[in-house]
Amino acid sequence: MYFLISGGQPEGQAPQNLFLSAGLNLKNGSFYVKQIFLTNSYIFYQNYVAPTIYCILIMFLIITGNGKGKTTSAIGTAIRGLGWGKKVALIHFDKGGSHYGEQHILEKLQGLDVFRFGKKRFDEKSKKFRFKNTEDDKKETKLAIQKIHDLYNKEYFLIIADEIINCLNLGLADEPSVRELIDKCPSDTHLILTGRNAPEWMIEKADLVSEIQEVKHYFKSESKAIKGLDY
Repeated sequence: MYFLISGGQPEGQAPQNLFLSAGLNLKNGSFYVKQIFLTNSYIFYQNYVAPTIYCILIMFLIITGNGKGKTTSAIGTAIRGLGWGKKVALIHFDKGGSHYGEQHILEKLQGLDVFRFGKKRFDEKSKKFRFKNTEDDKKETKLAIQKIHDLYNKEYFLIIADEIINCLNLGLADEPSVRELIDKCPSDTHLILTGRNAPEWMIEKADLVSEIQEVKHYFKSESKAIKGLDY
């Protein structure tokens, strides 16, 4: 969060350009001087005039729950940011293979950088999913985490770590590395984490938590995954 407060001057005099800027990172408590934002609005007091205080909130969001739609929701938020000309990065964890329909359109969107990590788990011909984890799966998860750290100095408006919570629960990522990823997120970048069963410590850190609950799913009747709906 940034609190930008300008020095004031007596009424009737030209506004001064010199002012102080203080930055507070709500995720890790660090305090520092950050870049300056100017506003054209002014608050007028008796015998005193000062520019409006300008405040920016940097958010840490979680999309969790056992229902279908967590990645879909995160992608929708990414598209919203792109609509305003924002720079967005989408990092897929544990999603190897080429059977994800959304990748064909997302990679064409200007302003969106997509990075996919993971070994293939879904066989489109047999419609079967590989549940067993391997050392290669762990290596891919570490590469995905490192990629996000590398992106932290690229001035993204939004970074999405898709299914990283699931990787944490499966043991593909350890808690210290995920905590570090959250704590080191720059103060001018929003961060979204998705995946089932978000731990309590992560929920406490978050500014927003959405839980998608399964009420009914056709998988329960042994229906096969549907191309265009499920992948």
